[in-house]
Amino acid sequence: MVELAILSKYPFLNASKEYVTQNNLSIEELLNDPIYKRARTIGVQRIDNAFEKIDVGNRSFASEADCIMELLSYPIARMIAVCINDNYFKKRYALGEAVHAYRNLIDEKLSFLLDVLKEFDINVKYDEEKNNVSIYFVDYLKYAPTRYKEWKMINRSMEKGFIKIKHKELARILQEALRLRINEELDERDCNKTVFDIFSSDIKRIQNIVLLHRKKIEAEPIGKLDVKKLPPCMKDILAAIQAGENVPHMGRFALVSFLNSMKLNINEILKLFSTAPDYEEEKTRYQVEHITGSISSTSYKPPGCQKMRTYGICPVEKIDDLCKKTRHPSSYYRAKWKEGDKK
Repeated sequence: MVELAILSKYPFLNASKEYVTQNNLSIEELLNDPIYKRARTIGVQRIDNAFEKIDVGNRSFASEADCIMELLSYPIARMIAVCINDNYFKKRYALGEAVHAYRNLIDEKLSFLLDVLKEFDINVKYDEEKNNVSIYFVDYLKYAPTRYKEWKMINRSMEKGFIKIKHKELARILQEALRLRINEELDERDCNKTVFDIFSSDIKRIQNIVLLHRKKIEAEPIGKLDVKKLPPCMKDILAAIQAGENVPHMGRFALVSFLNSMKLNINEILKLFSTAPDYEEEKTRYQVEHITGSISSTSYKPPGCQKMRTYGICPVEKIDDLCKKTRHPSSYYRAKWKEGDKK
């Protein structure tokens, strides 16, 4: 039997879900019973903290009742997130839950992490004699933040398809796996009318906050670049970065090289990446300076549309008539400028 304190700390675990099921707690009770009023309050706090701080926040577990309220606040927060009905917000909320879990997981024993990894079907091997852990390369590529130098495959030792990995890195892998799972689960669910009615004031309040936040980001100038004239591919990558998503290396490379070709300086480019949850200026600066040629002999050119499609970073469902006529994101942007000059 898993301790209640652990369940409340990691409410996404199967054991946490089983606890709720075994105690016959219905959605109606969670939403209406005065006994769970505190859980509902904490649920709203999780939502607010996730958006504002990219972490659902810490609360003290002084008693069994505290643990129960914390545990139950998780499904409540998820139901509210669905009813807010905003993809940007849902992604930010999922990130907040995942980052919070990571900050707890780095302090757990290795045996605990290995058990959690099993729940995500992540294939790892543990050599007890050597005290070494390795992860199957397919899972590594799916969840590792390979945009950073130390995470790149070339800097890892691999044996029979398994890559050696450290304790803290396992926690980071779990962060990404949890973020993706929550994203998918929220997208699959519809808003419960009862949830909307009970939390309507908070839902509307948060929807307004999100709207203002997005307008502020979209309105923020990027050097002399006109964001409204960006091609759909660059808008997508930029939006994902500003939402704190784990954008693949090729997407980041494409955006940096594109912005460099548009004459943005390094500090202007770095500012775009600073919203990422695991942003580290020194590492990001190195990558940006390498792509732009500041510390290397080559200034990389942005990939054309064909390469963007090959790498799966062309949002084919969003392309417009101008996209169909151009072969390069830079050509799209310049064509947009000419359109503006004619008007």
